[in-house]
Amino acid sequence: MTGGAGFIGSHLVDRLAGAGHHVFVLDNLSTGTMKNLSDTQGCQNLKVARGDIRETPRSLVKRLGRADRVCHLAALTSVQESIRNPVAASEVNVIGTLRVLDVARRLRAERVVFASSAAVYGIPETFPITEGAKVAPISPYGASKAASELYCKAFEENHGIETVSLRYFNVYGPRQASSQYSGVISIFARRLLRGLALPIFGDGSQTRDFVFVSDAVDATISALEKTLRSRVFNVASGAETTILELAETMRQIAGGDSRSRLSFELPRRGDIRRSVADITRTQSELDFHPATSLRDGLSKTIRWFAHKV
Repeated sequence: MTGGAGFIGSHLVDRLAGAGHHVFVLDNLSTGTMKNLSDTQGCQNLKVARGDIRETPRSLVKRLGRADRVCHLAALTSVQESIRNPVAASEVNVIGTLRVLDVARRLRAERVVFASSAAVYGIPETFPITEGAKVAPISPYGASKAASELYCKAFEENHGIETVSLRYFNVYGPRQASSQYSGVISIFARRLLRGLALPIFGDGSQTRDFVFVSDAVDATISALEKTLRSRVFNVASGAETTILELAETMRQIAGGDSRSRLSFELPRRGDIRRSVADITRTQSELDFHPATSLRDGLSKTIRWFAHKV
């Protein structure tokens, strides 16, 4: 697994290693941290190596010998950072994915599960967004994910590796970073706990489809286990929430006397107005049924951040 010390990756590692699977993690720890793996570091069936997916050494293939499944989560994940530095986004997300696919081929892996993104859709024309919607990214980040999906299909065609691309929407939960480029929920949570203003880009009427990390992990494990070829799936809750609704709900959870006000700022480049997924295919083919409501997920997330502030 690449990116296994990161936000989604570490939760996936916890589940897989806890279930007795032998898990090998490759992570350069640029955004991930070994603290995220503190619950599983002692497991004999977990091995962690520090390394960059763009420079995967041949010794790694020799060391592993064989891998049944490869889950590729490592990426530059910020839309805004990809706009600032599109070459870096391409090097990490596209060239890095090609390196991972080539290693998977040499390891004789049966399947590669690739962490794609809803950003591949760009500005959707119809809602909810189905997997058959036009792929028309408007950011370098989205373009890099769309290109990587195509490379996954090409490797399947030429090398017989089953590939599955999971188009994650807005995944949130404990362990998510709270930098200026991370998810809005982690940013809001930390600022709420410090009594700081919540920044809202635009008027707050823009919508997102938020899915709790444990639900995203459920979908990912299902994609690793089931026999699938050339499939893409939306990983989301199927529910639409405005940023203003999100801010108000989080303020309520944090306490009615929350000192955090709303700070309206200019819209950001690369942001879209509306996003909500159709998860019919994911439900039917991956047996995916999100179990965590937004309010429950937000409560768990805020409690986790409260112990970190």
